[in-house]
Amino acid sequence: MSNSEGARLPPEERRFQILDVAAEHFARHGYESASMSRIAADAGITRALVYHYFPNKGTLLDAVLRREGQTLLEATAPQGGTSVSDALGRALKAYFSHFASSAGDLRDLYAPTAVSPAVVWEIAASNHEVQVERLIAATGQKDSPSTRLVFSAWLAFVETAARGAAQSGDVDTDEVLRLCLTVFEASTGLDPAALGAEVTTTHPNQEEI
Repeated sequence: MSNSEGARLPPEERRFQILDVAAEHFARHGYESASMSRIAADAGITRALVYHYFPNKGTLLDAVLRREGQTLLEATAPQGGTSVSDALGRALKAYFSHFASSAGDLRDLYAPTAVSPAVVWEIAASNHEVQVERLIAATGQKDSPSTRLVFSAWLAFVETAARGAAQSGDVDTDEVLRLCLTVFEASTGLDPAALGAEVTTTHPNQEEI
């Protein structure tokens, strides 16, 4: 038995430990090449213990992606006492930062592609919907199909801009952020700086920019 196993971590801590190691493997090697045996070895535990928590590699990836999605929601969540303009800027910076530091299968969570796993599309769609609701609440706009369509389209632009900036590697992040804010104003007809209201922390439940 390894020292890590000998420590007999509480179940929740052990689960988090496995997820941390697995996230690194999925990001570095991708789902197909990631190995449960290597994940177990890097975690300092037996493969059997990994399977005790996660029956197969698919369920492990699912758990890693869902945790990553929740982490992104928390990073982009509104903070009380900030203006709409500041809240938008903060959320965009958090999103671009998380996107830039992601890799492999984890990156698809931020902007799914045609070959992304179904679970990626599910989590991204759920997070996308929460961000739409956050925008409606922050800007005080009427919740209508047209409002949701406009905000949803802007979020799609942000996702595309983040992927393009990451793939290019020579695009100034601040420039892309300014572009996103410019497109926000042009597409919604709203000037965040002119809204003036403070964002509260009473926003929709859970679950991207």
